[in-house]
Amino acid sequence: MSEKVNITIIGAGVIGCALAYCLSRDTGSLKDIVVIEKNKQINGENQSSRNSGVIHAGVYYPESIGPLKAKLCVEGNRMLYDFCAEYNIPHKKCGKIIVATDSLEEEYLEDVYKIAKKNRVPGLRLINKKEIKKMEPNVEGAAALYVPTSGIIEATSLVSRLYSLSEEAGVMFIAGNKVISIEPVDGLFKVNIQSDTDSEVFLTEVVINCAGLYSDDIAKMINPESPYRMDPVKGESARFYKTSSSDIEMNGLNVYPVPFGYQPNGSKLRVGFDGFKKLFKEGKVHRSVGVHLTPTFDVRGGKFVIGDTVTMGPAYSVPEDRDDYSSTRDPGYYYLMVKPFFPNIKLEDISLHQAGIRAKLSRYYDFVIERDPAYDNFINLIGIDSPGLTSALAIAGYTLKMIH
Repeated sequence: MSEKVNITIIGAGVIGCALAYCLSRDTGSLKDIVVIEKNKQINGENQSSRNSGVIHAGVYYPESIGPLKAKLCVEGNRMLYDFCAEYNIPHKKCGKIIVATDSLEEEYLEDVYKIAKKNRVPGLRLINKKEIKKMEPNVEGAAALYVPTSGIIEATSLVSRLYSLSEEAGVMFIAGNKVISIEPVDGLFKVNIQSDTDSEVFLTEVVINCAGLYSDDIAKMINPESPYRMDPVKGESARFYKTSSSDIEMNGLNVYPVPFGYQPNGSKLRVGFDGFKKLFKEGKVHRSVGVHLTPTFDVRGGKFVIGDTVTMGPAYSVPEDRDDYSSTRDPGYYYLMVKPFFPNIKLEDISLHQAGIRAKLSRYYDFVIERDPAYDNFINLIGIDSPGLTSALAIAGYTLKMIH
């Protein structure tokens, strides 16, 4: 690598790779682009692969408190489907139903519908019990919101394709290297990186911080007064095999409960919607989409197809640290969470799957995409949690405009 480059991206998850891809194809961008990744492989480890693989539609994010999530999720949804179709990324626009099981939950469902309409999510439809049964015969509910633009994606294939296209276009990826320090030097930045065996120092004109769970640490390297602090949340998942019994067979939709308030320990708070709003505003609970059912892909004959496995999650808890992928929830937790809307599931059907850590910021709801106040050429992308995967290409386009 030369002693000076134009643009340095820190982090090669789905956001860093999407940004590298968009920069490498933009005729107005400087072409000398380097991506630094602390993991030894560019395979979407951490958030980019340890998630449900859902393509979100944009129904959950109030514009009043999350304008970037509201805008970029809906934009990113369209862009992601187009990209997947063009580059043969395994995906399916399977749709989603958000199910209310009683009158209390219907209050929450009405709020989701209002948010989704305001965000201009296309094709929405409120459906009744009979229509729920037509779509998913083994799901029980009093009412539901049908969201046709929701889907699923094989996330590691997406990251790999963005990576390979960027590398083919001339972007240099340096894996297995951790950023040790960043210092301003005469309008540039001196970046010190270190691998298991060596270290290197180089200068760069622009730094884009896409470090995911560690983006708050990177921001503080250049600005110790940065207000952002990661408050990571662990999301665990379980799974079952839909073909093991006819009464848990599914037709392939994402099936979600209505989003509720969750306490810091991950327990669900069942209160009226007005009570939830008050607690949420006070920062005493966070809102979660809840433990949902998601179809997955299998490989058959060398091709990705919708398989027999259905995942259940996320089950939230507080991790010991940002690398804590241990399982703390037992199958009984998932059983209790999905039983109200998926009543035929049995405890013995459920086995544990995987865990992931979400890059949730303390006291911030929305994505943070901004220049450092002291350095215009240092751009932070912090707290890119859900729906970051869906929004990745839209986030990259938004950041590209900032660079110009």
